Amino acid sequence: MSVGHLNIGIIGAARVAVYAMMAPAREVARVQVTAIAARDPARAKAFAAEHGIATVHTSYDALISDPSIDLVYVATPPAFHAGIAINALAAGKHVLVEKPFSMNAAEAREVLAAGARAGRRVFEAFHYRHHALWHRIVEICRSGALGKIVSLDAAFHAPIPKTADEFRWNASIGGGALMDLGCYPLQWVRVATGEEPVVEGATMRMVDGVDAATEAVLRFPGGATATVACRMDGDAFAAFLNITCERGTLKVLNPLAPQMGHKLDIDTGGKVRSETIEGPSTFAAQLQAVAATLLDDAPFPLSGDDPMKSMAVIDAVRAAAGKR
Repeated sequence: MSVGHLNIGIIGAARVAVYAMMAPAREVARVQVTAIAARDPARAKAFAAEHGIATVHTSYDALISDPSIDLVYVATPPAFHAGIAINALAAGKHVLVEKPFSMNAAEAREVLAAGARAGRRVFEAFHYRHHALWHRIVEICRSGALGKIVSLDAAFHAPIPKTADEFRWNASIGGGALMDLGCYPLQWVRVATGEEPVVEGATMRMVDGVDAATEAVLRFPGGATATVACRMDGDAFAAFLNITCERGTLKVLNPLAPQMGHKLDIDTGGKVRSETIEGPSTFAAQLQAVAATLLDDAPFPLSGDDPMKSMAVIDAVRAAAGKR
């Protein structure tokens, strides 16, 4: 590994790579994006020229084998995540994989096993978890100040245009509301409770073979129930998490990207206290956390096997909706 810093190679010249990697890399002193590869070399060249990336590799394999790269960031559609990650890990690279981590839990298990064999770390890019807002949410939930969690209601709705090149409207490469949007509220309720749920029921509204909207009901070992919803063919954006406890409630507006505006309302016996939590953007905080874990051996906020657990819940929602 490079001494004191990380050289990062991007696989996939996608929109997400701009705001989830290029922008935060300018904020995090110990990282540098040094290379890119894409399925279309011309697109990779254009991306590199626009964002000041020094090296354009002609193939994924060429980037993965580049000895100067410490971390590979995978920004392709989900169907390609597992294969690329496994190859990069085998080549001795650490890997940051865009969410959703893989197509299913079985693939996620294979990726984690590859990381263990190689002695390299692999992370899922759930950026929200690294914002100071989420440290505060977890602090409140674990403190017991509001008592035991009774129920949770979480949703992420975002309009996604239905165009020919939009992978999220293509189920074969990992599209669908559950994979792209629902993965977030599913993880929000898991992080808030600190437990792994059983999916008691789920429904999907299918449009041209893709779930345009999904709802699920979960039950946690501690007794809490959760309702999770997502939709990608509506007109409005919504992201929220409401937690009802024995002695109060916690309401979070925009737990997804708090840097774009958020609100945390804590209601104890009818007395409501509102908080906003300052901090770097979720993407910068995520990159800082990855760098600290790899360079300083700092603890990472999500467990090493969380990607497999996350995909297992997605699998269970699909099964409950009859879409295994």
